[in-house]
Amino acid sequence: MTGFSPWRRAALVLAMAAAPLAAAPLAAAPASAPASADSGRTTGAVTSIRILPGKQRAEVIIGTEGAVTPSDFTLSEPHRVIVDLQGAALQASPALYDKVARGGITNVRMAQYRPDVVRLVLEFDGPRPYTVQRGEGEVRLAVAGPAEFAPWSSSATAPAPVRAEATDRAVAPALPTRLQPGSDKPRISVTYVDADIRDVIAAFAAFSGRTIVVGRAVAGTVPYLDIKDKPWDIALRAVLESQQLAASEDASGIIRVDSYVNILARQASEPLETRSLRLNYSSATALMPTVRSLLSRDCSPGSAQQGAAALQTGATGGQAAIPQGCIVRGSVMSDSLTNSLFITDVPSRLDDLQSFVRSLDIRTPQVAIKAKIILVNRRQIEDLGLRYDLSTAQNFFSQVIARPDPLTLRPIDTNGDGVPDAVGGAPAVQNVFTVGGGQVAAVANAAARVANPTLSLMFSAAVGQYDLTTFLDALAETSLADVQAEPSIVTLNNRPAQIFAGDQIPFRQVDAGALTGGAAQPARAITQLVDAGIRLAVTPQVSANRMITMTIRAENSSASQATSDGNPLINRQEATNQLLVADGETAVIGGLTVTSVQSVRTGIPYLKDLPLIGALFRRQSRQEEKRDLLLLITPHILDEGEAAPRNR
Repeated sequence: MTGFSPWRRAALVLAMAAAPLAAAPLAAAPASAPASADSGRTTGAVTSIRILPGKQRAEVIIGTEGAVTPSDFTLSEPHRVIVDLQGAALQASPALYDKVARGGITNVRMAQYRPDVVRLVLEFDGPRPYTVQRGEGEVRLAVAGPAEFAPWSSSATAPAPVRAEATDRAVAPALPTRLQPGSDKPRISVTYVDADIRDVIAAFAAFSGRTIVVGRAVAGTVPYLDIKDKPWDIALRAVLESQQLAASEDASGIIRVDSYVNILARQASEPLETRSLRLNYSSATALMPTVRSLLSRDCSPGSAQQGAAALQTGATGGQAAIPQGCIVRGSVMSDSLTNSLFITDVPSRLDDLQSFVRSLDIRTPQVAIKAKIILVNRRQIEDLGLRYDLSTAQNFFSQVIARPDPLTLRPIDTNGDGVPDAVGGAPAVQNVFTVGGGQVAAVANAAARVANPTLSLMFSAAVGQYDLTTFLDALAETSLADVQAEPSIVTLNNRPAQIFAGDQIPFRQVDAGALTGGAAQPARAITQLVDAGIRLAVTPQVSANRMITMTIRAENSSASQATSDGNPLINRQEATNQLLVADGETAVIGGLTVTSVQSVRTGIPYLKDLPLIGALFRRQSRQEEKRDLLLLITPHILDEGEAAPRNR
């Protein structure tokens, strides 16, 4: 663009922004394309273009005024339809197509092809049949294709300028640096070569419709600038940063562009102003250090360049360091009674500081956490025992049956008729055995009885002068214990919470004493309380996509029988975990299964191991115990006004 005056270059920029066809020029018409009958004269105008859904087709409606003659032809690779409106001048809005596929139409471009010809180019996603009809005040194209899409018009992408959001920079805010990559401002395509920076800013002001005031220190040349279909605010930000410039916006919406040094100097000369902010959710005392780091600074003349460098670092997204020789002009104080901040700073910084504080003073999410601790104990016992007693009336060796002592037996009268009719009166004893004489007495498994048997049988038989007594004990037991605890708690985001339900068990420790200075100190007893019960400790963290990261510690403990020193044992099941779950999702944070099997076989040696009949000479016991522990947790984010869910 060399060789043109500044205003001529600005006009060319606006023309390119209105019809960004330089990067992708309109396809040239073939040699057979019709030409205007009266070249150079316009008898009509093109005022608008719209794309509307029809019945299995897309309707492209071109608004016209006056006498306009349409002609069309097609091109391939890519597939395009070119419509030349002869005798027309372009008066439609220079808005760009949003590149959304509508009925097979992927792009729309329109420009003043010749002084008397307006050319419209429609790009398709493939070959599609179409028809062109001339109507009253319009030219209508019907393109076959899907009809489910949102309508589009040439004025839909040119919204009114809006004021940018506040920034959290520690220096004078630059409007372009406040804008995010997803800006919704009108898009611009432009190319510059060796252009004056003031002309470039003027072109952006004309395109955006905003008032931009340029400072005296703004000077320089842009060697090369080529912007392709970008929002104008993001493009302006890139241009200013390349020239070490920044922009700020006042309350009236006027954008001021100046150098970093001048921005710092202007802030240093502004009078201070105090503004109070009452917070709703955040703590004013906790926000004081953060706000203090963002206050404006006054740098000495020797360090002005350092201050400008710090401003540039902050504008480009780095860490804004405090250079030597700079002092903080403003101040910040907090009032805990009203939870308010009192910020003193230059007026140009107060709006941004207030916006920054408001962005931090947001409602902290609350999380309702429900846990379920399931403890299942299953026990199965099978016990079968046989015992034998072989003895005579004078010789017996039994730990099961107590018999009268045969040495002290005497005649007794049981019916009271004065005539002895029985033998008795001797004390009951267990073991009587006469040494010698070839007598035999025996007992098998006499001391291995089944505890609390559910079946007891006794069989007695006489074998010659001997009595054989058999005892059968049997036990089958199955028990199931199901313990469920459901603690629930509500806490703030990133705040630890703990709930406990149980007992405090006293543990006593005895200090035997010691010798101090030759004298013995008395023994002392120290009692310590130990918690036993259900405990849940959790710290939730809510992410932006409503996922919850939780650090969890769940515990189930109980006291059992006392040890030899008098203190009970503590049985504890505990799980510590960190996991990520969605809102309302139930997660398993721990599962433990313990199975214990104990099998005991006792009996007469050798005989108990005989096949088949070995069961008659042994006692067999089997005990199986299975313990299951399962920990479930369900978090739920409580929105504003929502109550915690009830237990079900």
